[in-house]
Amino acid sequence: MSLVALPELLIACCPHILLIPTPKALEPTSEHWTIPSRGEIILPTSLAGDSALAVLLTAQLQLLHHDFACRKSGSSAAPHPAQIEFRLTDTVKHPQGYILRISGSGADAQAATEQGLFYAAQTLVQLLRQHKSVLPGVIIHDEPDFNHRGFMLDISRGRVPTMQTLKGLIDDLAALKINEFQLYVENVFAFQNHPDIYDDTTPLSAAEMRELDQYCRSRYIQFVPCLASLGHMDKILRRPKYRHLAEVEPDELRSQGITPWCDEPWSLCVTDPLSRAFLTELYEEFLPNFSASVVNVCCDESWDLGKGRSRSQADAVGVGRLYLQWICFCSELARKHGKAIQLWGDIIISHPNLIAELPTDATLLEWGYEFDHPFAEHAAQFAASGRPFYVCPGTSTWQSLTGRTENAMANMHSAALAGMAHHAIGYLMTDWGDYGHLQPLAISLLPLSYGAAVSWHAQTPADTGFYQAVSAHVFQAKSLDFAQWLADAGNIYKHVATGRIRNASLEHWLWREPWDQQKYLAQTDAAHVQNAVAILQPLTDRITGDRLNRPDARDVHCELAMMLDMAMLSLADTQTRLTAQVPSATFARHQQNLYKVAREEYRSLWLRRNRQSRLDDMLRLFDQRISEYAGLSRRAGKQK
Repeated sequence: MSLVALPELLIACCPHILLIPTPKALEPTSEHWTIPSRGEIILPTSLAGDSALAVLLTAQLQLLHHDFACRKSGSSAAPHPAQIEFRLTDTVKHPQGYILRISGSGADAQAATEQGLFYAAQTLVQLLRQHKSVLPGVIIHDEPDFNHRGFMLDISRGRVPTMQTLKGLIDDLAALKINEFQLYVENVFAFQNHPDIYDDTTPLSAAEMRELDQYCRSRYIQFVPCLASLGHMDKILRRPKYRHLAEVEPDELRSQGITPWCDEPWSLCVTDPLSRAFLTELYEEFLPNFSASVVNVCCDESWDLGKGRSRSQADAVGVGRLYLQWICFCSELARKHGKAIQLWGDIIISHPNLIAELPTDATLLEWGYEFDHPFAEHAAQFAASGRPFYVCPGTSTWQSLTGRTENAMANMHSAALAGMAHHAIGYLMTDWGDYGHLQPLAISLLPLSYGAAVSWHAQTPADTGFYQAVSAHVFQAKSLDFAQWLADAGNIYKHVATGRIRNASLEHWLWREPWDQQKYLAQTDAAHVQNAVAILQPLTDRITGDRLNRPDARDVHCELAMMLDMAMLSLADTQTRLTAQVPSATFARHQQNLYKVAREEYRSLWLRRNRQSRLDDMLRLFDQRISEYAGLSRRAGKQK
């Protein structure tokens, strides 16, 4: 069987074998291996018995009550009749590929690198998890479509996860064969030279970044530094000490007839030497904590560039060239720390004649988060420039309560197909936290899993086999339907809105909208909301009634249940808002009590998995709703 075998063929041949990502080629045999109570794991001499591979595999075997000891290949110990052997060989050509054979006498894994062996071990763990102590005979030949497969988590809009949460996420990424990880940082790093910029957050320290870097490296993941370096600087520039570095004040933009994105300065002034000095100091503290060979300098959405203090220079050379000069400056800073740069591609693609002048080692990140984003068109443009680039879809969970499953899957699949067609060197999923990072990490696990699947094997469909594999291995749920239920709950956004809502779900905005406002209420009607309630309620019962077996099962389950409850709250609010200017006092008191319970649950779960940081910002949303219902209850009582 060749490496171009399709997932559909795998399902047809072995419908009982569930793996994620789907291997490129899987051939069942007539054998099976009944694992004995004791055996050996034979490792190449370069791998220690306490390596991530060995620990991962021995832990899974111990769960099944099998005691397997590790020894080095060629050691003097007498061979044990039951073996799992990992071998480095030049017969596997792809540096991340592997061959895994399960026969009647044991398991044999071959790869050209330790990383390939690690991925073979991840596949073997999934076979053990599903088939327990009797493994089916199989020969797997596997390798990834994209050499760089990444996940970027926004930690700057509200949630700063605890170290335990981040390490658990890294383990999830490793299990899905992801090999690049980024934490999007604006001001949530503890800069010693600039302590004022993070005093309203609970930041990660340099020591913690180094600890995460080591944790990633042991799992063959490159921990890439990611730092806003031009736009998205509002959290810093709003502070009096740094406001002088801004390109333009919002009021000046308004005087020009331009509506600013927020009420604080947005971008650094690229023509101010003090901006360059400031960024230099940030890089000097930030970058040495990462062993990765690249840094994501971001520089996206710098919409105000050339509209303020740099206007005269922009008029002289053009906004595009002004932007290019800043990118070259960022590249020079990165090179001083032995790193090449990544940058988001949304600005430079508007100046296609300048792409060729980017630093030759710069990697462009083509991002877009809707199902119809023109990945193919933009990828073709970047490919023609000769510059390396990634395709970067998103989980579609931000600005939502239960996600936007269909949009996420289509967005991720189209990115993978376009990337493959135009020879992208990488695939980077993004998980943003717009407007306070309302959604917990658990909501993102399903779309994250699909992104991992298509970044390894771009032809992977979001079908029954995929959902069952996610249920079995990502959530480790009792029911193989668990991920499908989550997907259906994440499609509620399609039933609530009467039209299309971009980059968000309507029920999320309805949850935030005050009772007496109509902007979002006008985008739905009673029939749509009733249909959504009828679909969501039984899904909520199934999801909350199932059992998970992950290390963090309780937290994940509680986070999912909480967001489902919040979606039901939003729909109940909306149903009543559509039919009554003032609800009954009974309904108002009932909702007020539910929001008090939801507030405490939200606070508790946030603190179990995240640092305090901007939790109070999110709690104020609950407080506003509680106060609103108290007022509505009083109004209803007076009307009597």
